[in-house]
Amino acid sequence: MPYETWAQELRLNGEKGKLKWLAGLYADKFEKSGGFSTTFVKTGFKYENYTDINENTIGIFGHLDYQLTDRFSVTFGLRYDDDHKESDDHVNNEYVEADYSSFSPKFALQYKINNQITTYATVAKGYKSGGFYMFAADGYPSNYDQETLWSYEVGVKSILMDNRLMLNAAVYYMDHSDMQVLTTLDGDLGYVSNAASATSMGFELESNFIINKNFSAFANLGISDSKFDEFSDAKGVYDNKDKTYAPHYTYAVGLKYRGDGGFYASADVTGYGKSYLDNSNESELHAYELVNVKIGYEWEHVDFYIYGKNILDKEYYQVLATQGSTVSFSDPREVGARLTYRF
Repeated sequence: MPYETWAQELRLNGEKGKLKWLAGLYADKFEKSGGFSTTFVKTGFKYENYTDINENTIGIFGHLDYQLTDRFSVTFGLRYDDDHKESDDHVNNEYVEADYSSFSPKFALQYKINNQITTYATVAKGYKSGGFYMFAADGYPSNYDQETLWSYEVGVKSILMDNRLMLNAAVYYMDHSDMQVLTTLDGDLGYVSNAASATSMGFELESNFIINKNFSAFANLGISDSKFDEFSDAKGVYDNKDKTYAPHYTYAVGLKYRGDGGFYASADVTGYGKSYLDNSNESELHAYELVNVKIGYEWEHVDFYIYGKNILDKEYYQVLATQGSTVSFSDPREVGARLTYRF
């Protein structure tokens, strides 16, 4: 299916005295034409879709940062998004268009305890445009509405031990409204609805330590609890169930080496806690970890390296996914080389 996309963002910023400001304009355009015909292996159901999609987005945003004292500053931001979308279904001879818009404010406070430690608190609104779902089953809507999110975060950022240790920590709470959720029906098709409200809360820790002039190490940890507050669809009720693809924890630890010349190497382990692949929390994705390595050499304009992703060939998607209609498997071990030239 051929498509064309275009995007552009313009920014203007400045400062005067204790005030820093930024203003900007964003626009994008997406066009898709054509279609396809497929037969689902499981049911033998044949599905045809020949739909033209046109999307236009305009965003206007501004940002003010005012230094109240040498240590205390306040930030206010506001963004307005306007989306226009069109769907022309040539199979069912159905034309649909919809408009979505939202104001998204942001408010933040920042307090610098000293030159090494800074604390902050942020409240912000997020917006996700509505749209069209091309695999909608008969009798169910092909379009869905916009989704909103309010997020609250308190944290600390620090540079310690003569700038050798970077240590950041944060706690957050997120409140989803009109959440867009996919429901897959027995006929392999489905629909997207705004039937859910959900909350997420958690803790994040990020660290990086410079061991010496050649070696550095990092360790990151995230703890999360994400649940549907209220949600029901054509297949059931999922109040207080875990959101899909939301692991209870994530972590990453690694070691990096950079020689006096251009030689460098790195190794890391990334882990993911248990999560669920369906709204009813019946298909479980068990905890797993991946090991990655990289070794290479860097010149002034050229970078060459050999890499390995999932070098232990860990298999972690061996369960039914998408509410039981498909089976999804993990990416296998990948080993390769890459050459980059910088102008």
